[in-house]
Amino acid sequence: MRLRTKISLLIASSILMVLFLFNILTYYMVVKITTKSEITLLWNAAQTIVSQPNIVRPELWGRDSWLRPLLLPQEIIRLIDTKSNIIVQLDSTGQLDSLPAVFDTRTFSKTLWTREALIVYIQMPVMGAEDETLGVLQIGRKLDTLNEYLTILTTVLMFTTACAAFLSVIGGMYFAKVILRPIHELVQIMESIERNGIFKRLVLAPTKHQDELWRLTHTFNTMIGKLENNFTRQQQFIADASHELKTPLTVIESYANLLQRWGGNDAALREEAIEAIQSEAARLRNLTQSLLTVANLEAEANKGWIHFELGDVVRTTAASLKRTFHRDIQLDNQLEINRMFGDPEKVKQLLIILLDNAIKYSHKPVLITLKHDPRDPEIVELQVIDQGIGIEKSEIPRLFDRFYRVDQARSRTSGGSGLGLAIARRIAQSHKGTISITSTPGEGTQVTVRLPLNLDSMASSDL
Repeated sequence: MRLRTKISLLIASSILMVLFLFNILTYYMVVKITTKSEITLLWNAAQTIVSQPNIVRPELWGRDSWLRPLLLPQEIIRLIDTKSNIIVQLDSTGQLDSLPAVFDTRTFSKTLWTREALIVYIQMPVMGAEDETLGVLQIGRKLDTLNEYLTILTTVLMFTTACAAFLSVIGGMYFAKVILRPIHELVQIMESIERNGIFKRLVLAPTKHQDELWRLTHTFNTMIGKLENNFTRQQQFIADASHELKTPLTVIESYANLLQRWGGNDAALREEAIEAIQSEAARLRNLTQSLLTVANLEAEANKGWIHFELGDVVRTTAASLKRTFHRDIQLDNQLEINRMFGDPEKVKQLLIILLDNAIKYSHKPVLITLKHDPRDPEIVELQVIDQGIGIEKSEIPRLFDRFYRVDQARSRTSGGSGLGLAIARRIAQSHKGTISITSTPGEGTQVTVRLPLNLDSMASSDL
């Protein structure tokens, strides 16, 4: 069953349920109010009868002439003695003699439903001059008029309910169509994307009321935008990776062919081929490792996070690279709070990438600074500053693209794969941080990483 049909039936059934309850309540209230009014009239008639002087003389009850003027149409009057014998009965309809005649000292009123009509009656004790109970007075009335009114009321309620049911089905189908229109368009676009592989978005009509359907459409468009961006980046990544892998493989294949043809007799050629193959194999290994690192960063976000001392990680990493490259790396730690929540190995990897770039493209000392953001003490600024060749301003926006290298500086001779800064940015983003670069050609480059110290709540929500 289609959702539109389900909504229409649900609306119709809900309205019918409400109307059914309303009809029952209306019918009950009409009967209740009318019978209450009739019973009040019967009590007034009873007060008139008990005020008659003959009422205290049981020997005169059998003479009904004094009661007959008090009998109304559709009414019955009875006097019953203490032994439940009917002493006198006046019935203007001839259809009320089925009322129970039982002596009872209580005063009460009752309503009876019969096949012919609705009957109400009251019963009260008759007291003598010395407060002894002489019998009971019973007055009943047949409500023929009410029965006719109830028949008309039932017919009207049934007709209005049938009309409401029909209109609710029509209205439910219309409103379901209006409500489900964005969902229907969403399904069509999703089917179109599945068939053609072309990303499309729903048109958002300008409105001030951002209801659930508007949010659904907005969320779908946002999701499609991210998917399209990821798909484009994935295609670009595959194309770039294929291009990067093609070069060393081509070099290795060429030198292998040379070795196969001429390497047996030419020692110089053999040595040149071996060195080239080793160099390209090493670069291929580094490129593969970088690709694996990127994949692991995407798949293992927020795993292995602990509390650690950021200052200690930066100090030991800087000291290790200082000994390895025999370069002057200075650290200026201005942090009052060094304790951070995150992955220390990933933070160390980020710092190694930044220091590696600074060492490759500068010959002067490299400075590392650690300080709190003056606007937010919970944010740490990690800066790596070199005095190297610098980068043109137009090149900076693309530095974080995968496999991108500035032509005159990031050449293949430097051994870089063009993935370092892309990995660094992903590490910063996984820690809810940012990374930015400012540079002046010929003067140097400054890389600033901003990281929050406390990520307990963020990490738990992302896991």
